[in-house]
Amino acid sequence: GVHCMDDLDWSSNLEGHRIMMEILQGSTILFFMISGFLFQHLSRSTDYADYLSRKFKNVFLPYLFVSLPGILLLLSRPHFLEQNPEMAGTPMWMRVGFLYLYGGSQINLALWFVPVMCIYYALAPLFWKMLKRPGSFAVLLLLLPLALLEHRPQVAKYNNLALALYFLPAYLVGMWLGMYRERVLAVADRYALVIIVTIVVLIVGHHQLTTYHGTYVTEPFSGEQGLIDWIYVQKILVFVALLALLRRLDAKELPLLDYLATCSFGIYFVHIYVLYALPNALRDVPGGLVSMLWLTALTAALSLLLVHVVRSLMGSSSRVLIGA
Repeated sequence: GVHCMDDLDWSSNLEGHRIMMEILQGSTILFFMISGFLFQHLSRSTDYADYLSRKFKNVFLPYLFVSLPGILLLLSRPHFLEQNPEMAGTPMWMRVGFLYLYGGSQINLALWFVPVMCIYYALAPLFWKMLKRPGSFAVLLLLLPLALLEHRPQVAKYNNLALALYFLPAYLVGMWLGMYRERVLAVADRYALVIIVTIVVLIVGHHQLTTYHGTYVTEPFSGEQGLIDWIYVQKILVFVALLALLRRLDAKELPLLDYLATCSFGIYFVHIYVLYALPNALRDVPGGLVSMLWLTALTAALSLLLVHVVRSLMGSSSRVLIGA
């Protein structure tokens, strides 16, 4: 939805754009929280070699395959060197390696997530130790304020470690919520209205009281868009609210949602290509709630279709190719 929003023309609806940015941007925080939550859920096995092997097969290899078309296309264009003058005079293998290392510099810019997550994969033994010593999560009292002051760094290049530091509290909060999910969900059920009102207050307050809207994307610790990253706080509360909502739906049979879940990583890998391939007449339309919803639905449906076709043709090998 965020990436579809960015492809629309909001010049005649600036206020609508600001509101959508307040609601949707910063959603990557949810994905890091989900990753931490699932890490805790699947932490019964602590064989590090087996863990890395699975991540190599199910995450890193698809990243290599899916990135390649966008990397080759970008390297065939002159603006690669215009945007990355430090790469002038370097051999092709070094340019390819640069784009793999800094995934946000690719045409498929959403893939920056994988190199950053690989830093957390390397730290898995430390996270397992933390799960055995719940008191160690007190480190969040330091890391979360640090992230709120750091603001989200640019994803294009050279910021993988800064991005890992910024999203680390979200990952750890996801782990912590996974450890105490029954207690957390009980509190969320009891105080659901308070949580929802707080989220709304954060969205409206941020919109009314700041001149900047959406994710605080800056150079680390620049502070140019305010001191505190309130979007981060908002999205942590959104995660808890969504967790409580999904628990209420847990007993229902939702086969389409189940299939979307099965294909979700593949959709993540290919959706930027799908958006990129859509004709301008479908993308550069006036921005609004309706146009954003239909473009999001179209992109998701085409991405799902592409993933479904690859899964049908490749069978179990599709997971290595597209992550699903």
